[in-house]
Amino acid sequence: MSSVASLTLISQQFTIYFGVPVFIFGLIGNSFNILMFSSRKLFPFSPCQLYLLAGSISSLFVIVTPLSLRILIGLQYDLTKTNLFLCKARQYLGHVFILASLTYVSLATIDRYLISCRETRFRQMSKMSTARLLCTATVVFWSLHGLPIVIMVNIYPAAGNQTVCVNRSTVYGYYLNYFIILILYNILPLAIFVIFGWLTWRNIHQIHQRRVGPEQQYLPTNQRQESRLTRMLLLQICSISLSTTPYTINSLYTAITNQIQKDSLRAAQENLSITMTSLLFYLNFSISFYVYLSSSKSLRNKFFRKLLSTYSRCRQGTQAVSTNRAAAAVNNAGQTA
Repeated sequence: MSSVASLTLISQQFTIYFGVPVFIFGLIGNSFNILMFSSRKLFPFSPCQLYLLAGSISSLFVIVTPLSLRILIGLQYDLTKTNLFLCKARQYLGHVFILASLTYVSLATIDRYLISCRETRFRQMSKMSTARLLCTATVVFWSLHGLPIVIMVNIYPAAGNQTVCVNRSTVYGYYLNYFIILILYNILPLAIFVIFGWLTWRNIHQIHQRRVGPEQQYLPTNQRQESRLTRMLLLQICSISLSTTPYTINSLYTAITNQIQKDSLRAAQENLSITMTSLLFYLNFSISFYVYLSSSKSLRNKFFRKLLSTYSRCRQGTQAVSTNRAAAAVNNAGQTA
């Protein structure tokens, strides 16, 4: 087997054996995130909670649509080569929901900074009305921003009687590589996470230093829950930074070397690098739930109690329906007799 064929095989195997667990854990984790952030018993209904709820819904769409189709490509079952709807949908939905998810986490990070400020005017900027408006505006804006993808992306003939789902517009290709992927997917979110995450940590550190006396260790429930949200988000920022940095470096390299002529071996090497860093990037949309649970023992206990209570209600509802059906069947039998 040639080096190019070996690298191609490794890329396919990595997509399958790394992508499938990311898909499964992301599907479960984001579903639990939606359950967790929809509960007012676990968190006060705050702007940050709304941003994280919207981010979890967006991440679930990222896992279900673009990642699942990417895994099928690794399984040599590329539906986007033959189905024009899936070709456009994978590119468009991936664009919209990846950017929406990153935007919601960015907004949550900025909200945590505002809440941690000493100045009242900054804290008052964290409002539910503003959060609802920004959540709606985010989806609308990125949906409109992605419309050129629907126009530009198409199925084109390739070598060996094959077809490929790509963008053939040179101008939009530059915009996609240099602005959307490099700036919007990578550099801008990382900059927001690092800057506002550090500012939030600094504000919290200053607050802890000002506290004196054992009685100040006992905070009201809402403050403890807000503090838990902040800790969860700071941990998520760390995980996002770690999983995004390789993709950022690779995207920068791809943008710089885009016009260089490359032989088949180098192209295969770069394709493997893109595959590995892209799937690592998808971890951003898969592991947030597990990062949140690791941040607090009390959160783990409350979440599992919430899960058990939800399961118990569903089971009781099922039993009640079964009992009613059985009673109705007995009544019908008696009337027939």
